[in-house]
Amino acid sequence: MYVYNLLFVLIVFSSCAKSFNYTSCDHAKQPKFLSSCCDVQKNDKAIKSCRKSLLSNNSTNSNGEVRNLKSDKVALHACIAECSFRTKGFLLSNGTVNTQALQKSYQQRYKNDPNMSQVMVKSLNSCTDYARKRVQQFEWMPKKGDCDFYPATLLACIMEQVYINCPTSKWKNTSDCTAMRKYLVACDDVASNKKK
Repeated sequence: MYVYNLLFVLIVFSSCAKSFNYTSCDHAKQPKFLSSCCDVQKNDKAIKSCRKSLLSNNSTNSNGEVRNLKSDKVALHACIAECSFRTKGFLLSNGTVNTQALQKSYQQRYKNDPNMSQVMVKSLNSCTDYARKRVQQFEWMPKKGDCDFYPATLLACIMEQVYINCPTSKWKNTSDCTAMRKYLVACDDVASNKKK
């Protein structure tokens, strides 16, 4: 299920409410992209730089095969997130994320918006262990692009939580956005794991 969530949070789909199916948590069709419903800052220079670098370099993976990140969007987004976390010092050499540094970054980014700062920090705290468990559940799958999926999984979870808890002042109250939020609330893995 979370693989689908990761895909729709990371890849922009067209918005068409008629074909959007929020009744099945396993199959979302045509979801709204987060930033089109919740006005979050998205000018991240590290992500832009990592994306440009990854798409322009024909590097090889650990098996000596040439990586084609242009055709593998899941691997591309995992590699962008890993690159961004490394660049900013959030990803430590042992593969863990420096959540304190990430939290400080969110607080600094949203220093003029205490509501959004609080939502970001709360989302990070809700997602840290959840994302780690999700990545561990999928360790049996072949690795794509030789990149660490934890940063991308963590970011996807944070963005879903921000979407669900978006402050009223940042929320675009359209039927598409309401439908997407309804889907995310109904299918919220993070909340359902806390209840267990």
